[in-house]
Order: sequence, then structure tokens, then C-alpha cells
Amino acid sequence: MKQKKIAFIYHPQDPTLRRLESMPFALNTIVSLAKMGWNIDLYLWEEPSNSCQDLLPDTITIRYFREPLRFNRLKPIWRPLQFQWQFQWQTNYCCVFGLGQIGAYIADIIAKSSQCPFIYLNDEFPCAFGYSRWTRLERQAVKNAAMIVVLDEKRFLPLCEELDISKKNYAVLPNIAMINHPLEEIKWHEKLGIPSDCIPFLYAGSIADWAQTPELLSSLPYWPEKAILILHSAYHQKVEKYRQQLSHLEVPGKVIWSYEPISERQLNSLVSYCAGNFALYRNCGRPVEYLGFSSGKLLRSLACGSPVIASKDPIFCLSFVEDYQLGVLVNNPSEIPAAVAEIMSNRQEYSDRCLNFSQTNLSFEKAWQTFYEKFEQIVQIG
Repeated sequence: MKQKKIAFIYHPQDPTLRRLESMPFALNTIVSLAKMGWNIDLYLWEEPSNSCQDLLPDTITIRYFREPLRFNRLKPIWRPLQFQWQFQWQTNYCCVFGLGQIGAYIADIIAKSSQCPFIYLNDEFPCAFGYSRWTRLERQAVKNAAMIVVLDEKRFLPLCEELDISKKNYAVLPNIAMINHPLEEIKWHEKLGIPSDCIPFLYAGSIADWAQTPELLSSLPYWPEKAILILHSAYHQKVEKYRQQLSHLEVPGKVIWSYEPISERQLNSLVSYCAGNFALYRNCGRPVEYLGFSSGKLLRSLACGSPVIASKDPIFCLSFVEDYQLGVLVNNPSEIPAAVAEIMSNRQEYSDRCLNFSQTNLSFEKAWQTFYEKFEQIVQIG
């Protein structure tokens, strides 16, 4: 009889930028499985950190792989064979979870070795990465999956189309941070050097063109007098170079660049502290279609009780923001100043609605119950 043990392979497209603690979709799943009594071997391709370890129960064993264990001088083309050699000896699991293209490939190897089910967690459409050998290997691996888990109901059929698979058993788990209230109280005005009479709005995440950073900065001259913008990213060197390119959009006294890495608890505190948060996207086609409940920054904002200013294009499927009055949707950068003013004037009402929506319509716990019923049907322990 096998132990009640799971392997969870976390290898998103860029593990250095998408650390586990920043991906509620995966983190919540791992922690929830542990709470259900499962022992978990968690395979991570990122630098070890205390902040990640502190978020996980003792029944989870982290196995860090910053570089492949052997043959690390081989050309990347040989990586699939290397992973095959490394992981085909794992035979003691009842189920294997895989996230990411490489994560799916490795999870399928271990599942075959353990003769157990493989469950695929999808965080991105394959086309977001361009065609590569991993695209083909992901497609092959997912054909063997016993279940696919997606971030939003609307994403499932388009994903099946991209992966060229027939409709499979699937479940939905929203990418929402599980917040423990009350949040940590931090004097962010003092910590970030914000003038005491200023009201901060936050963008936290990838600083890039696709996230409308130039558009956001270009709107600053027209914001209400006391409103300021915090741009937070933990990747100083990369962002500093990009910031130089946007120096012509800088407005003295209206923007604060924050580079210091912060824990998830601190991030939640900052998100809640700010009057509102931005979740802006450019229409880049399929990779950003059906964003809906997959937008981590948007859902974290709601869970922290902070309204959002997000993109209105129907392609993003964010109409629920307007339908439930959780913030303001904008089409054009010229609309951002008015959105900022609207939230400043009605902050508490928006906040109350955000918290209520996150605890009802977006409850991870409710989604988890549906998922776990399907999971129990898949996993049979002799």
C-alpha cells in the first residue's frame, strides 16, 4: 500500500520571476492538500527563501532544483532527456501535480514511474511562450492527465483547443490570495518616504509595456493633487534599465519606485494600505484573453479590500469589476485620473464590496470543495 504522498512539480515559464509565494493558484492548492492530510514533496526551481518555507506546513518537503542535478553542461536541447533520467526513478507517489510546460513534462514522467494519476495545473495559455520543444512535450504530457485545473471557467475550452486534446475532466481554482485578516500594520508612508498628506495608489507586478506602464505614467500629470503612484517590483536591475527609458514620463513628487523585496504578508499589507490598485493590460491576443479570475494582482486587491482600476476591453473578461462595483474599468489612459478621483471619493464603499465579493463569489474554499470531490474520485489508495 502506498503512502498518502503527492509530488508537486512547480516549474512555471520563468521560475525566477514567478516564485511560488507570488502564485496563489499553486500555493493555495499545496497548502490545502497538506491540510487534508497529504504528505507532499514540492519540487521548486528557485532560490531557497525563508518566506516561502514559512507559508508551508511541516508535512511539505521542499526539494530545490536551481539547476538540473546532472549533465548541467549539456545544451538545453538535451534537457528533456536529462529530466527523464533524473525523475523516472520516483515510484512512491499516489498522485503527481504539475504546473508549467516543464512542470507538466516532469510530472508526467513521475506519474508513469509511480503508476499514479497526473493532474495538470494551467496558469498560462501555451501560445504565451511561443512554439518550442516544450510546447510539444507539454501537449503530449497533458494528454495523459487525469484532470486539468484552470484559473477561470472561460479558459478551459480555449486551452483544450491549443493543446489539441479532447474535453477532459477539469476543475476551477481561482488565483486569489488567501488573506488572514487583520493584516500586518506597517507605516508605509514612513517606510517609502511618502509625504503624510498624499494618498497612494499601487501597481505591483511586472513593470512592462504589456502592463501599460507607459500609459499609467503618462496619466500622472492629470491625477488629483494628493494622489501618488507606487510602482513596486522586486527586480531592481531589470526595472531600473526600463525606468531609464521612461524617464521622460517621470513627474516629480507623483511616483515612487519600490524595489525592495517584500514577503507575501508585507505585500498584502501594502495592497490593503493603498487607496486602489492597478490591473492594466494591453490587448496582446490569446495570452491575455479570458483573464477573468486568473489575474493575481486584481484578485489579491479584492481579497485585501482594495478597489481596482483595470482594463475595460471585453477580451479580458473583467466586466465583473463594474457589475459588482469593485472599482473602475478604463479604456484609455485619459480615463485614469477620473477613476482615481472616483475611488478617492468612495474608498470605504468600494472596500466593503471588494471584501464581500472575494469571500463569496471568489471563495477559494468553496472552489476547493468541488475540486477535492473530483480529486478523491481520481486517487484511489489501496
